[in-house]
Amino acid sequence: MSYNDQAIKIMLKKANEKYLSASDDYKSGRYDSCIGNLYYAAYQTVTTYMISKGQLAKKHTHVRAFVNRELARKGLITREAAKVYNQLMDDRSDADYNFDIIFDRTDAKVMMEGVKAFCDEI
Repeated sequence: MSYNDQAIKIMLKKANEKYLSASDDYKSGRYDSCIGNLYYAAYQTVTTYMISKGQLAKKHTHVRAFVNRELARKGLITREAAKVYNQLMDDRSDADYNFDIIFDRTDAKVMMEGVKAFCDEI
């Protein structure tokens, strides 16, 4: 197994675990935590795709740019999927750092559905 194959396998496992953690958070009413785990599930899915194409990103903003420039603009994912990723990145920051915003069950459910569709597109 090559280094890239091993990295891809590991990153997909991590992405799946984050999604499962988000699901557990949702069921337990930990909606801010759910949003954070959903973000990392999507982030790690994109990172996996980047590895498969021989690219690496050192910053979260680089991954966001890749989603917008390389995936959405070139039609590899829908613009709606890119919007989900962009919103999720902002929401994750709010969930972690903004004391004025608290996510609720509806917010988390919408994002869970969006992230599932986003990851399926990738």
